[in-house]
Amino acid sequence: MSVQSVSYNTGRMQLFIENSLKLKGLAYTKDQYGNIYVKKGEAELYPTMVCHIDTVHDINDNMEVHISGDNMFAIDRVTMERLGIGGDDKVGIWITLQMLEEYKNFKAVFFLDEEVGCVGSSKADFDFFNDSTIVLECDRRGNNDFVNDISGTVMYGEELQAVLNPILTEFGYKETYGGLTDVLKIAQNNDVCCANMSCGYYDPHSDNEYISISDVYNTMEMCMEIFDATFDKRYTIDRKVIKTYSHYQHYYDGYYDHYYDDKVIPNDEVIAEIDRATTCPKCSQEQLYFDHWDNIHYCLECEYESKTIENEEYK
Repeated sequence: MSVQSVSYNTGRMQLFIENSLKLKGLAYTKDQYGNIYVKKGEAELYPTMVCHIDTVHDINDNMEVHISGDNMFAIDRVTMERLGIGGDDKVGIWITLQMLEEYKNFKAVFFLDEEVGCVGSSKADFDFFNDSTIVLECDRRGNNDFVNDISGTVMYGEELQAVLNPILTEFGYKETYGGLTDVLKIAQNNDVCCANMSCGYYDPHSDNEYISISDVYNTMEMCMEIFDATFDKRYTIDRKVIKTYSHYQHYYDGYYDHYYDDKVIPNDEVIAEIDRATTCPKCSQEQLYFDHWDNIHYCLECEYESKTIENEEYK
């Protein structure tokens, strides 16, 4: 967690990952953008995990990582002020590296520049996932969200869902929708089933960000159970029959609908309202969405999320 990186300045983390792979005796390749691809072993099918190696936090040479009880956080050792530790997505990096140690046959990709619009994964070699059983990503705050829907694109179907349900229950997770991250780009370009999940970091994109070590280990153990339960089959979904949507195109009366196959979730079950009065402080998008369930604003362009935006209409 002490290795720092920020979007477009990820050299330190790239070097750390490449050295870690060399120490494990693992070969890797890089595409033109710099994304790192690993294939361990020789098999017909590979469990696969992806992560992103950039954070939103500026590099601070005075950063120091501390552990207090179950929590891990960072401070500036000169000013003694809190710094974001970058658990989003250094936790995902750590879990991915652990999976490469655990399994004889495994695939992994370390993507660049997710925080600025999934730039790295947009330029990926999507054929790399043609022999993946499933693709998992650990890139969400908290400890109990398992994302099956990103911006209207369904990540996996009923067959995999039946396998996952008892595992999610065992580890205290629930299915939910989520924001932009790398597995969406994979799902849009390959028929393999994917998912994103909470992995134990909290207050991301802020100086108060911290990591729950026990939550990280719980997530890692759940991923292992999922991979063990799906090792012998490639799980796919025909996303051509799924009507993905644009929040802007389907906006009306302040609401939007989800489309799954030919089913529409009605307005009395909507999960968010458009907020035209608030501008994204990160990318200046002129309208955010307000999620009443989690009490957050979020941006579809850059995945900015905040519980701190004050807006009289939603108080």
